[in-house]
Amino acid sequence: MKRKLKWIGLSLLAVILVAVIGFVVWTQLTYGPTDEALGYAAEAEQVDNRLEFGDPASEVGIILYPGAKVDKEAYAYYGTRLAEAGNFVAIPSLRLNLGILDIDAAETIIESHPDIERWYVAGHSLGGSAASGYALENEDKVDGVIFLASYPISSMTDSDLRVLSISGELDGLATPADIETSLDSVPSDATFHQIEGGNHANFGMYGPQDGDNDSPLSAREQLDETIDQIVDWL
Repeated sequence: MKRKLKWIGLSLLAVILVAVIGFVVWTQLTYGPTDEALGYAAEAEQVDNRLEFGDPASEVGIILYPGAKVDKEAYAYYGTRLAEAGNFVAIPSLRLNLGILDIDAAETIIESHPDIERWYVAGHSLGGSAASGYALENEDKVDGVIFLASYPISSMTDSDLRVLSISGELDGLATPADIETSLDSVPSDATFHQIEGGNHANFGMYGPQDGDNDSPLSAREQLDETIDQIVDWL
């Protein structure tokens, strides 16, 4: 009997080990940046595990959490354009490429740049949910959240955070219905903008994404509209 229990225990341990290894391998199968995105990433300062754009003494700082299993370089165009508008931008690598496992990624960045007067956290898809989790726990450090095809990890209705939500009409992952539902989870003065013809993957530069819909827009076209909305809102 003891021998049988031993083999059962070893079998369960083996199953768990295989599952953990499989999960880790899955998180490393990322969506890589396009050649265009790599060109913009080359303009960044490489600091530890993040890309930084713009003057670290700017009034406004923006920390952008990448979407699940998407390399940070795929979001470099945000850094270039938002820095040109006078903002400081940081795009970190996230633990196992999942924002939900690295909600506090903004903490080190904020501590490293004490001259920034106002901080906003932003994120694409799961990255936006993770960013909202950090903001809700650190309202003394963060002024607002920018959701890109995303929605809060928990209710923000009682917070004083500013909120901007930008979504795509043809998004197959964070669907228009999902964004509509998130209206009940954000402050009443939140700003919503839907990009006509926009989809999920075009909030970055990494090519098509499983489960998404095709878009008549290029990634550059969708990103330009997105960034214009962010700059106006800021």
